[in-house]
Amino acid sequence: MPLKVFIGGLLEYNSGKTTFAKDMLEVFEQDKSMKTVPFKPLSGNNLYYHYDQIKEHVEKYGNFVSLDIVDLMEFSSVDIPMVLANPVHRVNTQALPYPFYKEGSLNTFFSKYSSSVSLFQRLTKHEKESEFTSVFIVNEPIYNNPKCWNDVSLSDPILKQAKDLKHYKNEHEYYTMNSKFYADATESSFNYIKNHAEVIITESFNNSAHPAWCIRESDVVIIVGPGSFFLFEPDAYFRAIDNSRAINRSKPTTTVEILKLATPAAACSLSLNSDKRKEEIRELVEKLSKEIKE
Repeated sequence: MPLKVFIGGLLEYNSGKTTFAKDMLEVFEQDKSMKTVPFKPLSGNNLYYHYDQIKEHVEKYGNFVSLDIVDLMEFSSVDIPMVLANPVHRVNTQALPYPFYKEGSLNTFFSKYSSSVSLFQRLTKHEKESEFTSVFIVNEPIYNNPKCWNDVSLSDPILKQAKDLKHYKNEHEYYTMNSKFYADATESSFNYIKNHAEVIITESFNNSAHPAWCIRESDVVIIVGPGSFFLFEPDAYFRAIDNSRAINRSKPTTTVEILKLATPAAACSLSLNSDKRKEEIRELVEKLSKEIKE
């Protein structure tokens, strides 16, 4: 069985998860000569802000995939389909103020549309060998809305290749569809990767305590914040998630909630200097490798 490392983030954005994961991948691959695969169960990018990168990746990989997983896979020696390393990917966009301005309803824009809105979400399931199928769930009120930016010449051809397209009109329909396909996508992809890797490094989404709750297999749990990281004993970490969900089932569990319920086994500083940071992570990998062997 491969060594399974989970990396979460203390902040919703810019915790340093991807940088930490890259360094760990590099150490396991180069120093340990171990086949290491990154796994990003859930991700999201904004078509408006990341258009050039997203277009480049669509042309290269034939699908919408996380910018982070593309960066991480560069450090892996294992040939894994990108959509299985990142089975669930959401593409967001922005509403455009100009149409609202023309209609004299800028107040509507700032009260309802000024933040990111979802265009669609890909959920990819491993079928057999290296074969996979994708389902897209599409935000019907937004996808063809001229007030929201979307390059249909880029998105339509990919969606038309999907095994199935599901349209939703509100949050309730979205969560219903998401729950129907999410577990199969993440579990089947994770099981495929387990058969091809000696180490799996799972990177979380934003500050989610765990973005693939159906996958509890972790030998190491690391929560990263700016200039620091915290080691949790896996059983205690997942027990804290259980307790948090029992208290409040109406919202996703974050790492901040976990800190209220579980104490880290260790807290460590992390250098801002890239060379020193890599050396600190190299020491961590050595320590973890010895502990797991024992």
